[in-house]
Amino acid sequence: MEITYLANVEHPVQLGYLISIYFFYTGLSAGSFVLSSLGTVFGIQKYKPIAKAGVVMAIALLAVAPLHLIADLEQPARFYTLFFRLNPTSAISYGTFLLTLYPLTCIFYLWFMMRKDFALGAQKLTGFRQALYSFLTFGKKDLSPDALAKDQKWIKGLGTLGVPLALSVHGYTGFILANMQARALWHTGLMPLIFLMSAMVSGTGLLILILILTQRYFSPERALTPRRKAVLQDIARLMMWFIVVDGVLMAINFIILYFGNAAGYAAAEMLLRGSHSTMFLGVEIGLGLVIPFVITFWSKTRKSLGLISLASLLTLLGVIAMRINFVVGGQQIPLSGNALNPYHVEPRHLMFLCCFAVLEVVILYLAFKFLPVYGIEPEKERTSVEHHLPPSSGVSVRSN
Repeated sequence: MEITYLANVEHPVQLGYLISIYFFYTGLSAGSFVLSSLGTVFGIQKYKPIAKAGVVMAIALLAVAPLHLIADLEQPARFYTLFFRLNPTSAISYGTFLLTLYPLTCIFYLWFMMRKDFALGAQKLTGFRQALYSFLTFGKKDLSPDALAKDQKWIKGLGTLGVPLALSVHGYTGFILANMQARALWHTGLMPLIFLMSAMVSGTGLLILILILTQRYFSPERALTPRRKAVLQDIARLMMWFIVVDGVLMAINFIILYFGNAAGYAAAEMLLRGSHSTMFLGVEIGLGLVIPFVITFWSKTRKSLGLISLASLLTLLGVIAMRINFVVGGQQIPLSGNALNPYHVEPRHLMFLCCFAVLEVVILYLAFKFLPVYGIEPEKERTSVEHHLPPSSGVSVRSN
């Protein structure tokens, strides 16, 4: 018997794990930068000690994030063509320039934050670090009050510019998905906000983990001082509120999805009872939101560095699950027919993900080991010097 197909339309999953994790990296970067700006841009003094660490993380994450996009291309050697083929109607085209301007702004921002430490290190240190810091001053070794005041102006200005850039770099990804009208799971005005708030949750979680590790092994004191522990507890409390807002946005979006059209109902059922139910209810909601909220809500558990480390790690797992649920799951809802579109991650994509993760760890390790993220003097020594400075000297030696 002869069978004639009038139409055989397939809608394979085009955006896989590489794109999902790309969204994850950009979210981490945006969240880290916004937290670093709380002290330098918004003037909240207690967050100034984490400013350099947040910017270093933002730069390191943005150095690796675009590699996921390039690896996902069929012909990755042609990625550079996006720079001279601007499409004014394409959000992805604008994203190319955001992914360039944002890290450049972060680099200049970080340099002005560290210029004083580079100059001090060029004078006080020896060996490789002395040579490195001397080079990184680029001849700007002036430590006069006027020079330091100019640095602060540049820090404030570049930080102010960096905040909207950071939000735009991650917000545009949610904007791209929200404009896909055929994808019920994506087509909502809340999508950019959901992506941004989950970025704040995961960025805060990673920052807590990085601060705990690097302050113990790379700071001049090689220890978590009481002041630093207090800051970590305060950041954990901030993460709790990010979790609350993120959870509320997710709940609103899910209610609209469930009681909307037939496609939205199918998407909600996939998350509740379908192939993504474990990833959604178990990992994204249970591990990624509920448990971290409980840990950071109670003051007793929030004082435990072990428990807030666990909460931070779980938020990372939850946001990774969220990215996969939305990016991959959103494409699995069929545009025609009743069966979900299948998706199987390619082995080479898993290899890329592992290699990029290792590269990220190496970059962060080198950055915190060789850059003066926590200054070049022990905290006790800096405090002692500050007490002996006359009030009118105008010189601040506090690197944090």
